[in-house]
Amino acid sequence: MIWTVLGTIGVVIATVLAGLWVDRRIPLLPRKEDLQLAAGQQPLLPGFGAGEAPATAIEASIGEIERLRRKQRCPTCKVALDSAADDSVEHEGTHLKILRFTCPRCRGLRSVYVREATT
Repeated sequence: MIWTVLGTIGVVIATVLAGLWVDRRIPLLPRKEDLQLAAGQQPLLPGFGAGEAPATAIEASIGEIERLRRKQRCPTCKVALDSAADDSVEHEGTHLKILRFTCPRCRGLRSVYVREATT
C-alpha cells in the first residue's frame, strides 16, 4: 500500500520535472518579455524604490524626516537601523539630503534620499 502511494508521488514529480525541462528548452507559451517586445513596449527593468536613488527622492518636511529616521529597518535582519552622519548632494538642480543608516547586527548600509518640502 505504501509503495503504491510513494510510486504515484514519484511519477507525479518526474512528470512535473520533465514538463519544466521541456518548457525551458522549447517554449510552449510566449514569455512576458517576448510579448512586450512584440507590442513595441520597453522591457521592464528593475527600478529603485522611493528614496533609494536621487531620482526617486522622497519629499518630506523636517518632522517627516525625523519619522523616516526612526522607522528604518534592515531589509535582511529586520532590526531597527542606527542613524549615521547625514550628507547632502545636488541632483538636477535640487538640493537633496542623504540619510545614512547602518545595521547594528549585520553591518549593512542603507541610504535614503530626501528632498525637503518648501511649505
